[in-house]
Amino acid sequence: MEIIKVDYLKHTFKYDFLNKVLKCSSRTRVQKSLLKKIKFEQNIKSNYFLINENGKNPLIYLHSGTYSKNPLNYQINFIKKIATLTNSKIYIPFYDSPSPEKIVSFVNSFSSPSIICQGIGGGITFSLYKKFKNIQKIVSISPWMHLNNPFLNTKAKNELVGLESPFLTELDDNVESLIINGTQEKLRGYIKIFCKNNINKNIKWLEYEGMAEGFVFYPSKESLEPTRIIADFLQY
Repeated sequence: MEIIKVDYLKHTFKYDFLNKVLKCSSRTRVQKSLLKKIKFEQNIKSNYFLINENGKNPLIYLHSGTYSKNPLNYQINFIKKIATLTNSKIYIPFYDSPSPEKIVSFVNSFSSPSIICQGIGGGITFSLYKKFKNIQKIVSISPWMHLNNPFLNTKAKNELVGLESPFLTELDDNVESLIINGTQEKLRGYIKIFCKNNINKNIKWLEYEGMAEGFVFYPSKESLEPTRIIADFLQY
């Protein structure tokens, strides 16, 4: 395991503003006006979005958010950057809640894909790790390494009953993993446990001082370096 600690001595105003807005939107109706759902301008198939159809390498994005059928615009804009930087063909499955059976079926329908995941999408990725076939790499941003927590809605909790807690998952050496999180995340402790349990595995763990959940997705200065690191990691 490679462990890297990164200090941001001073946050930009834009980062602080976005962080406050996103925290507020998760609790109030502000979300409807400030965080509109993705516009249907992508290449939409029957059960997934497709970004960069002419990309070379298959990459699956398992999003977090409110478990709607589509991620939010700021998340999609980040994924577009990754598609451009890596020449990846990115698939984003629709789901009302993150059904484990459907996610396993979707991932295993591809030949040698990589996965980029976030929040609950990250937790589910590691819970289902043993059921995935031939995945190449995993990038997990602010993964929720514990599925039994108050941030999940009732429908999602029902879907996830019986799944192994992701922080208990033991990886093998066949898949490279990149984990990025901030020190201000509520479930940071479980990420530390997971990484400690897999200290001899093929993991690169980056932790950013003072950053909150999902900061990599923000269109701010603080996301520039981790975005570059992710793009470099995903290069085949």
